[in-house]
Amino acid sequence: MARLRNGALGGFSGKVGSIVGYRLRNNDFIKGLPKPSTKPATLKQLASRARFKFFNEWRNPLTDFFAVTFKNQTANHSAQNAAHSCNRDIIVGEYPNYDIDYEKVVISKGDLINVQDLSMELVQPDYLRFSWKPNYKGKAKGTDLLAILICYPGDNTQLFGTLNGADRAAGTYDFKIDFLEPGTRLEVYATFLSNDRSRACDSTYMGRIDI
Repeated sequence: MARLRNGALGGFSGKVGSIVGYRLRNNDFIKGLPKPSTKPATLKQLASRARFKFFNEWRNPLTDFFAVTFKNQTANHSAQNAAHSCNRDIIVGEYPNYDIDYEKVVISKGDLINVQDLSMELVQPDYLRFSWKPNYKGKAKGTDLLAILICYPGDNTQLFGTLNGADRAAGTYDFKIDFLEPGTRLEVYATFLSNDRSRACDSTYMGRIDI
C-alpha cells in the first residue's frame, strides 16, 4: 500500500504493484522493482558484484565517521553517497582478488582551506604526533577540529581515529594508538572540520606507519 503525500497530484511513498515511490531531499521519485533474471551471471557481472561487495565491506564500518566528515556534501545526496563517489576508484586488482589503493582514499572533501605543512611522526611506540601551521584564510577558524582516521591494510573492519582532535589554532596534536602487535601496518589520514561540521577540508593521506 502506498501513501499520497499531497493529494491525487502529489508524490507517493510506498509500493504500488511493481513501482516504488519515495521522497529524497524534498523531491519525489519513483522506480521500478528489479526483475529477477533466470540467466546465469556472466564473468563480468560476477566481477562487478564482488567488487561492489568488497567496497561495501570497507565502507560500512565507516558509516558513522563519514556521516560527519561528508556532512557538508549533502545538498544533493547523502553523506554516504558522497563518500562512495569520492572513493569509487580506490579498489584495485582483478576478480576475485581485490585490494585497496590506500593513497587514493578520501575521508572528507570540501572548500574549507587546509592547514599548511601538515606532518606526522611516530614519537613513541604508541603515539603519533601531528603538526601544522594553522592558516586562517577564507572561512578557516581557530576552532576547526582535526579529524584522524587510521586503517589496518588487509582488514576492512579494523579502523580507529577521532573526530574531535586538537583545534586548528593548536598547531600540534598527539594521538594515542591502541596497543598493537609489532609489525602492524597502518594507513593514516587527517582532515579539518568546522566546529559545527558544516565545512570540511579536502583530506590528506599522511602515509603508512609500520609499528
